[in-house]
Amino acid sequence: MEELTLEAPLVLPERGGVQVQVVVEEPDAAGLRPVAVYSCLEDAESADDAMWNCHARGLLAVEEPSSAVGGGVVLEQWPPVGAEVVMSDPEGFYAGFVERGFGYGPAFRGVEAVWRRGEEVFAQVRLPQECAAEAERFGVHPVLLDSVLHAVALIASDGDEEAVRVPFAWSGVRLHASGASVVRVRLTRAGSDAVALDVADAAGQPVVSIESLALRPLSAEQLQVAQTSRYDSLFQLDWQPLESPRASAAGGSWALVGPDVGLGEAVVREGGSYARYQDVSALISALDEGETVPERVVVSCPATGADGDMAAGVRESLATVLSVVQRWLGEERLFGSRLVVATCGAVAAEADEDVAGLVQAPVWGLLRSVQTENPGRFLLLDHDLDHDPERGSEISPAAADAAVRALVAGEEPQLAVRGGIILVPRLSRVTKSAPSQASTPLVSGGTVLVTGASGVLAGVVARHLVAEHGVEHLLLASRRGPDAPGAAELVADLEAAGASVTVAACDVADRDAVRELLAGVPAEVPLRGVVHTAGVVDDGVVEGLSDERVRRVLAPKVDAAWHLHELTRDMGLEAFVLYSSAAATLGAGGQGSYAAANAFLDALAQHRHAHGLPALSLGWGLWAQASGITQNLSEADLARMARGGTTGLSTEEGLALFDVAQGVGRGVVLPVRVDVGAFRGGGVSVPALLRNVVRGVVRRVAVGRDGSGVWRDRLAGVAPRERERLLLELVRSQVAVVLGHADSAGVDADRALKDLGFDSLTAVELRNQLGAATELRLPTTL
Repeated sequence: MEELTLEAPLVLPERGGVQVQVVVEEPDAAGLRPVAVYSCLEDAESADDAMWNCHARGLLAVEEPSSAVGGGVVLEQWPPVGAEVVMSDPEGFYAGFVERGFGYGPAFRGVEAVWRRGEEVFAQVRLPQECAAEAERFGVHPVLLDSVLHAVALIASDGDEEAVRVPFAWSGVRLHASGASVVRVRLTRAGSDAVALDVADAAGQPVVSIESLALRPLSAEQLQVAQTSRYDSLFQLDWQPLESPRASAAGGSWALVGPDVGLGEAVVREGGSYARYQDVSALISALDEGETVPERVVVSCPATGADGDMAAGVRESLATVLSVVQRWLGEERLFGSRLVVATCGAVAAEADEDVAGLVQAPVWGLLRSVQTENPGRFLLLDHDLDHDPERGSEISPAAADAAVRALVAGEEPQLAVRGGIILVPRLSRVTKSAPSQASTPLVSGGTVLVTGASGVLAGVVARHLVAEHGVEHLLLASRRGPDAPGAAELVADLEAAGASVTVAACDVADRDAVRELLAGVPAEVPLRGVVHTAGVVDDGVVEGLSDERVRRVLAPKVDAAWHLHELTRDMGLEAFVLYSSAAATLGAGGQGSYAAANAFLDALAQHRHAHGLPALSLGWGLWAQASGITQNLSEADLARMARGGTTGLSTEEGLALFDVAQGVGRGVVLPVRVDVGAFRGGGVSVPALLRNVVRGVVRRVAVGRDGSGVWRDRLAGVAPRERERLLLELVRSQVAVVLGHADSAGVDADRALKDLGFDSLTAVELRNQLGAATELRLPTTL
């Protein structure tokens, strides 16, 4: 083998397997044959969905028989004369690897002893007994070769105690004999970042020689990034046709609040009845007068225009829906009913579809979080504009009938109607049909504007743009500009890396300020890219939100992004990247306003994408690195996210996903680390959005620790005194789950919940946990 370069580790996924292919091409004029090693996730739904990743490329040469005779170094004297023992404790040797995050199993702990003589390192390596019988099947058994390379750690070190030096590029590899199960190894330096190896059998006769093996450090964190090259943590939202709902009861009783989008007649056709009300207040007044509580209430989101002011229209739309939701949750008589919020064109149900109802898009972010806080009480329905003049904007009769059946079944919390077809959203991993190529620069030149530049993630991406994308001119904007904490340090780092940096104080929610900021970009280095990271949080459950709190969160997202969109539309941008949040798609308890603001970013990116403008909204999941958005997360918050299947992205993994996402060709993608294992334990149901990602997991409800049925049945079958004890056990166990404790031992039954660390959000989660355990719908006032 003349040469071989390793491009990426092959990391096995948590579920399923991988297919591996070795591709050998025709020889060139010199007789050298290119060779490459690819892998693909085994669970690709079709050949077109398969995304092959290259792990290694090299050149093979035909070895003349005469040239191999007598080749290699003989190592008959063993241990070598003058060599000193430097390692005779294999257990301690491999414990050092474990401390750095590299766990080698028993079969791969083959280094028995190591000696040093000057610049030479010698090692004895043995195949484990269970593999020794297979040695004859290979030129060099792969387990043996892997163990041989472990000794490289003792000759090559760059002072990085957290990283392990691993092979990167091989050259001049020759096999002299086969079948060895015990080998002697001699390592010498072959340059500052490479070693040469001579491997002999137990008699000292040559087995393998490697002229040069180039090395580079690899941390455990970098090893995790290898999975992102297969897009394991990069998702897209697809909409798929809804299978016919299972047979259910007749349409039941409905209330239609505001305009009827065509569901009323469908309810009647499905055997139900309905009444019309102007608003929710009118509905509640009717209940006061003795009207029957409806099973389902449909509220149509108003089509606000706010005289062409997009941000004002968003605020008006959200204020209206927030008022409805809060009134709904505060009305105990509606506790057993479901509220359906209907929007028009607020989501893109196809990859290239425009978001016609851009002003209503944030409603979906808000309601997705409300659904998380109040499972089973809220449904979302988005419909397209029907161009039949006789129906106006109503849903077609066939689609309306199907929608009513789906809403009655209640198995899908989110629905869309497109062309008369009912669609449901599903998250899926981003795939490509060809091996991934090196990422191209974000822009080809000019200036890149980074907003929210005082934030941690803004600093991370700014450094990355300079170091990896070759950006030479950066405009960093934040409210405090050069006076922001860490601004001077960031500028120094970027300038040391060769970039020209301008720092500006600018409130990007102020249109005039943004216009002035953009006017100051020099003509010789025009603006070519925007990375909008600005944002604030003001978390709280939906009952505690106010219009003012919502507006504060919307401003740096909705207002700022819209200003940037309009003011740069004719500037010939090459990149327009928005930092959004997965909460906008997945929902997040206590983050309704934040999810709403980021849902607008997703919709805006989709709108630009549909009109041929550069756009990418990154719906980030949790970053392991604390930022202004996540620095106040408690242990209970992190435990809740982990139970929901979300774990933190490392900085390196996040940046790798940032690069990969640029070439996906979608307006919106979600870089999120999803822990499938979180859904394989008891008590956690798989959200509808994740059913294509988490396959084969049966929905469960929380049960007793012995798994013997639901708590409600257990309580009904015991004496009152025992029932009280079991009920206390249930509450303490669920409190422990919510707070992230290993068990209920630390939950003092005599202390108030607020003294245990509960807030409004953990209280909501406890209510939901208890509801799932008992299969009871518990009131919001609990």
